[in-house]
Amino acid sequence: MSTHVSPGRQSGLSLIELMVALAIGSLLILGATQLYINNKAHFQFQQGQLSNQENARYALLLLDQQLARTGYRYLPQDSLESAFPALGSSNGCPAFSAGQTFQLTSDGNGICIRYQGASDETAQSSSGNQYDCLGKFVSRGTSILTRISYVAGSTPSSGTLTCKAQDGTEQTLISGVAGFVFSTLPSTNASSLSVGYAALLASGAVTRGGMSSDIASRWKTISGKTLSEDTAYAYQIAQGSVMLRNLMP
Repeated sequence: MSTHVSPGRQSGLSLIELMVALAIGSLLILGATQLYINNKAHFQFQQGQLSNQENARYALLLLDQQLARTGYRYLPQDSLESAFPALGSSNGCPAFSAGQTFQLTSDGNGICIRYQGASDETAQSSSGNQYDCLGKFVSRGTSILTRISYVAGSTPSSGTLTCKAQDGTEQTLISGVAGFVFSTLPSTNASSLSVGYAALLASGAVTRGGMSSDIASRWKTISGKTLSEDTAYAYQIAQGSVMLRNLMP
């Protein structure tokens, strides 16, 4: 007796089912790609702001330290006129009259200050040393002229703060500075002898991902200068004020 086995029906994906599966797969891939792009942009923005914060902290520390030295006399009984005689213009600084210890630079983009060295000795020793903004030893009682300047760059993140002191070579102290201003300097006989400043820090490119910001209007209010904001950069404003205690009666 012969047995007849009828073949089973074979089924597969229809064209419509295949197209639906491809559409779902494409949506998943697009979603994963967009998530990756968003996370990358957020990470870059956070890294840029961290860089700005580090630069801001260093700028505040450096400027506070240097400006606080303005008008320091190793012998406090000396008058400002005797400790700081008249000085001709040099190295980007305008001429100083006798007793004058601070002025804006000749181009208006920085500040020049004068002070005397506070080191314990006239030669560098194991302790009690003072150093200028370039890290060079400052001898006791030596008159120092320091210039701190803002140098604009070709991009928002390529501007710098530079320093020159004791006839040394001008060096960059901080990079990533998109703008910098000092407030109106007080007169030597003003009741409040303080110097205010503001720095606009900018990170490297492609960090904001097109996110909106009010940084341009804030910088305009603070500095009076118009910022042509590039949305490919992350910005941060740092502000400070230093009391010139060495000049107070």
